[in-house]
Amino acid sequence: MVAPTREHILTAAARLYAEHGFRGTTTRAIAEKAGVNEVTVFRIFGSKETLIVEAMRAHGVPVNVGTLPATPVDPEQELAAWAIQTRKVLVSIRAMIRQAMSDAEQNPEMPRSVTRGAEAMFDTIHQYLERLRDAGFVPEAAETQVAGGILVSALFHDAMWREFMPQHFSPVATAPASYARLCLKSIGFNAAVREQRVAS
Repeated sequence: MVAPTREHILTAAARLYAEHGFRGTTTRAIAEKAGVNEVTVFRIFGSKETLIVEAMRAHGVPVNVGTLPATPVDPEQELAAWAIQTRKVLVSIRAMIRQAMSDAEQNPEMPRSVTRGAEAMFDTIHQYLERLRDAGFVPEAAETQVAGGILVSALFHDAMWREFMPQHFSPVATAPASYARLCLKSIGFNAAVREQRVAS
């Protein structure tokens, strides 16, 4: 279990970093927001960089954004639900992701810290699409890794850019499910297989 003081400092650092970036986030401001002495911040974390990296790992893209069933039953519904949840998570931390990308030139560890869960996201979707292939929902030659990458990229693009150019996106209520449908279509998803299984 994380000690309350440590967690308060990590939360304060993550929030301030999302607003001000690495250079604009001071240890003094973090200490004030966390309700602790600045000496406590250094005693626990040692340096500002270590603190910010840990804060981003703790409050960046979670390793387990959402799960997909081990045995697919209704791929359209399952993938749409996952896409909706994943987009919500990305939107909730987009300010932090943007700051990390902005800081990447001077501090390459920043984007890696905030997006470590993104790798798990790619793995989750790729493994699920592989299970669809194994279950006969998609052809053997389906390029599941590429399709999964395109779906995650579409969700990321939507979460990062919709507010700046909303006219180029489908309505937010339907977009994630649309991305999921296109992903399935790109790998030759056969809805008839699902219907046959439901009927039997």
